[in-house]
Amino acid sequence: MGRNQPMISSKVKRKLLVLYSSASAACGIGTWIENLNETLPLYGWDLVVGLAWGRKFNDPQQVEQLRPRLSIVRMDGRTGTVEGRVRAIEKTIRTVDPDIVMLTCLDDAFEAVRRLRCNGQSFKLMVVNHGNRPEQAACLLQHLDLIDMAICVSRFSFLAMSNVKEHFEKKRLCHAPNAVPLQNVKKKRILNRFCVGYAGRLDVDKRAVDLLPFFQELNKICPDAEFWVAGQGERADEITTLASRFPGRVKYFGQLTTPELNTTFYPSLDVLIHFSPSEAWGYSIAEAMSFGAVPVVSDFRGRKIDELVIGRQTGMVFPVGNVKAAAEVVSELFESPDYHQKMSVNAREHIEQNYSLKKFGEAWAQTLSLCCSLPVLTIQKQTEVRSEKRRWMVGEGFLESMRSLLRRRVPHASPGEEWPHFKCKSPSLLNQITTIMATLYEAE
Repeated sequence: MGRNQPMISSKVKRKLLVLYSSASAACGIGTWIENLNETLPLYGWDLVVGLAWGRKFNDPQQVEQLRPRLSIVRMDGRTGTVEGRVRAIEKTIRTVDPDIVMLTCLDDAFEAVRRLRCNGQSFKLMVVNHGNRPEQAACLLQHLDLIDMAICVSRFSFLAMSNVKEHFEKKRLCHAPNAVPLQNVKKKRILNRFCVGYAGRLDVDKRAVDLLPFFQELNKICPDAEFWVAGQGERADEITTLASRFPGRVKYFGQLTTPELNTTFYPSLDVLIHFSPSEAWGYSIAEAMSFGAVPVVSDFRGRKIDELVIGRQTGMVFPVGNVKAAAEVVSELFESPDYHQKMSVNAREHIEQNYSLKKFGEAWAQTLSLCCSLPVLTIQKQTEVRSEKRRWMVGEGFLESMRSLLRRRVPHASPGEEWPHFKCKSPSLLNQITTIMATLYEAE
């Protein structure tokens, strides 16, 4: 055992079950789970991942292939019903028998946890808010009676959730930022070459629509700059076409694994561009910074409060949606190699000093231990929910068993419909947290 590793007794081993979607294998939350899997065993925790399994969109196999070091259990919700998903989660929790269930996005898990607790199963529920959107925060706040501890990756969301009228007890709401491994490299700019990269989902919520117009603006003022894109999503075909029009200048890699990003992609970047309007703690931003790439990011919600990218200190900032301004900021770095080198060093040192995996593991081990020590919440039993057409008939549990036996399936049009993510059922609560977040954003 290494000198800096804590001594662990087999008698104190505890089990953590993380519940997650499998709609996207390459994503920030997946990387976060891998970091937990790497660091928590040093503190006496075994980690198991329960992955949503659907008929079409949620495929655990793609996660198993991309992240082979994870211990994975498939949660079979392929019947496509709410009852099917809830029962799949219940079965997984009973089978794994964890000390803590950690929920990241699956909304049906709340009902599964409620049922198990009402039937006497003992475990703590920890829910992690990985975003800065009002819907996510409001969803957690509507389950105050069920969640033993809520964790915000972003300080912005933590502050917002702390200021709601009916909020979590102070000891049940925590802030725990993410982390990335520090790379053993020193970035040096290559003469006559400048590479700008984007790594992330090519979807609307990341403003991937800005990729093409950004390159068009960049091409006007930095015609020699290369543009590399890694990721999958709605705009993939558009980027493929762009790469074919500018061979040698634009490269589209598709989805890359973490080792591929760390060996092929990030080390080649001088700048990482990021367009998202809201980001809790951007993994691709931090990963690129750890290699010395300078982040050029939109002034997204929570940026100033979270302090991952500090304007003209650890990165550069442009207004959300302003691709011309983004290109001009990149051009400034291109035209000034000395300034670019200074920012590169600052970015890497910022990660080393504040977001190391060592600090990440220590913080999460302490948080999990605190969660285990908290008093048990009193859970109120809820009556079974049946559709109006079936109130006079048999229960949903029996109907679900028959669907499974007969292999009946309910089709869905999207990943979020197949396995729904966090949603708030209280308009007043959602309005309250939306107002608080807007006020915080204006004050940044």
